[in-house]
Amino acid sequence: MKTGYSIRTWRMRLFCSEKQMIEATEDLYREAVNFYYELLKDREDLWEENLLAIQGQLEKLTVPGKDGRVPRYIPPGGKLPVYFRRSAMNKAAMAVKTAAGAESFPEKIDANITFFKGMYRDLTDTSVVLKLWNGKKWIWTECSLTGRPFPKEAAILSPTLVHEEKWLMLHVPVKQENSDARTAKERMKEGTRICSVRFTNTDSFAVCTVLDEQSIPLAMKNCSGGKSYRHHCRELLKKIETSKTYTDKDNVTQPNRKYYMHLKHLNEHYAHQASKEIIEFCKKNQAGIIVLPEYEENFSRISMYRSGNYSPLHLSIRIRNYLKYKAWAEGILVLELRADGTEKYCSICGSPGKKQGSLFICRNGHQVNRFLNAARNLGTKCQESFRRNQKTSEKNSDNTAVD
Repeated sequence: MKTGYSIRTWRMRLFCSEKQMIEATEDLYREAVNFYYELLKDREDLWEENLLAIQGQLEKLTVPGKDGRVPRYIPPGGKLPVYFRRSAMNKAAMAVKTAAGAESFPEKIDANITFFKGMYRDLTDTSVVLKLWNGKKWIWTECSLTGRPFPKEAAILSPTLVHEEKWLMLHVPVKQENSDARTAKERMKEGTRICSVRFTNTDSFAVCTVLDEQSIPLAMKNCSGGKSYRHHCRELLKKIETSKTYTDKDNVTQPNRKYYMHLKHLNEHYAHQASKEIIEFCKKNQAGIIVLPEYEENFSRISMYRSGNYSPLHLSIRIRNYLKYKAWAEGILVLELRADGTEKYCSICGSPGKKQGSLFICRNGHQVNRFLNAARNLGTKCQESFRRNQKTSEKNSDNTAVD
C-alpha cells in the first residue's frame, strides 16, 4: 500500500528565564531578514530561483570564502551562525517572492525567528535548548515547554518562536507517516467504505453514516453538543453587550477582548471535538473516505447568514478545515460533493418525499431522520459517481484496444 506523510504544528508554551536574550536574538534575526530582503529586492534575476539557489547566491555576497573571497556586504552582527543566517535568508527569499507576485514590496519584514538545526537541540515535549544572542556572544540556553506530547515515531522539524498575546510560544512542525496514500479512485475501486456527513443547525453538529461498497448503511453517529455550544456563545455575547457601557470609551484597540478570546477558544474546542468524533467513528468502522456536502455559493452564504455567526451550522466551516488535515494524518481522504437533491428523495427506496419536522417521509411511507436521510443519499451519490466514471473509463479502454 502506498504511504505518504502529513505535517501538523504543535503549539508549545515556552518558558525562558533569559527574556533579554530572547529579545536580543529576535531583534538580530529581524535585522538579518531585512538585510537579505533589501539585497534581494535589487536582484530581480534571483526571484524565480528556488530557495537553495537564492541562499547560495546570498552567501557568495555576504560570507567570506575559503578561497579568500571577500564579501561585498556585511550582515548585521558581523559573522552570523550558519543556520541562523540561512533561516533569515529563507524568510527574506519567501518575502521577496510573495511581494514580487503581488507587485507590492513592503518597507520592512516583521519575521518570527525559525530555529534551524544547529540553533536548537534536545527538543522534547517538556524542554528545549536554544542558541541565543546576549548582545556579545551566542549562548546555549535551556528553556521549559508545556503542551501536548509529541506523537511517537514522528519527525520533529525546525520550530518557530511566536508571540501570542502575553505568551511566548514555540510552534513545532511534526511530520508523521501516513499509512495509506491511495487516491480516492483507487480506494473506491477496491471497495473502501465511506463515511458521509450532513452538518445541521440543531444539537447535532453533524450526522454521519458509514456505507459499504454496495451503499448499505452499516453505522450512524450524531456528533452532539450544538445546544451547549449555542448556549455558551449566547452567555458570552450577553456579557459583551452588558459591559459595552463601561468599555466603549476605553482607549484600547478591542474592548472586551477577553470575552472575544473566550469565544474564539470555544469555537476551537467544539470544532476539534466534533472533528475528532468523526475521525474516531471512521476508524472504528474502517471508513477510508469522508464525503462532505458542497453547496452552491449563494445558498451557503445565505444559510450561514441566517444561522448566525455563533451557531452549530456556522461552526461547520471550522470543522471542515480541521477534518481535512486530521483525516489525512490517519490515512483517510476527505472529498466534497455537490449535495443538490440529497434531501428530496428517500434513501431507502429512492422515491420522492418531504420533510416533516425532524423526519423525512416518502410516498411509500418510509420515515427516516431527515439529516440521516440526506447523509445516506450523499454517500450513495458519491459511490454512483465513481462507478459511472469507472465504467466510462473501462469502455474507452475497450474501444482503444479494438482500434
